[in-house]
Amino acid sequence: MRPVMHRERVLLVEDNRDLAASILEMLEESGFEPDHASDGAQALRLVESTSPPFDAVLLDVGLPRISGFDVCTRLRNDGFRSPILMLTAQGAPDQVVEGLDRGADDYIVKPFESRVLVARVRAAIRRFLTVPNSAGVVQGAGLTLDTKHWRLLISSGETCTLTPLQGRLLHTLMRHAPRVVSRDELESALWGDDDRPASDALRTHLYQLRRLIHHAGGRAVIQTRGKQGYCLEP
Repeated sequence: MRPVMHRERVLLVEDNRDLAASILEMLEESGFEPDHASDGAQALRLVESTSPPFDAVLLDVGLPRISGFDVCTRLRNDGFRSPILMLTAQGAPDQVVEGLDRGADDYIVKPFESRVLVARVRAAIRRFLTVPNSAGVVQGAGLTLDTKHWRLLISSGETCTLTPLQGRLLHTLMRHAPRVVSRDELESALWGDDDRPASDALRTHLYQLRRLIHHAGGRAVIQTRGKQGYCLEP
């Protein structure tokens, strides 16, 4: 008997019927098991009722009833940990920052090539499934990071939950602290060597992570060291 191959389940949240049909067909042909929601309310119901959870969510920003940004926030607040990739017709920096601030892991601007979208979904799932530390806990610079649940504990007693991408970024900086980590090292840890985004996504994620630590009362600071890279200082 042949073993049953696991097909990653991907939820597409897109209100444009023609575009949704095209993406769903592409995902299925690429070996995924896709599902579809045409608005944010339907997406939230599907995620809540699906077990085991979806392996990834492709989430359009401009949805009727509930915006993609608000759907992303509610999913993260409800404990959904799988990758969320935002789809948008606009790639303005403010929109990208807002999406990442809300908990998205990646941002894909329309129109996009089918193979690029598939590669980004696969890479996001692969990164999510990669466990960076067998012990599950990393400490440094007054921070404690639970790498199993991507939960950050500040020395002041405050806790906050990170997205998997934020967690990997902080984990890399903490492991090397106070040494400077080059931009190349950080990008490799986040996206691998073959799937790096064209935009300056690293700087955006660093900015978002700095704000998160600061608002939680942490004293640790992510410093920029010119062309050398970045470091985490207590």
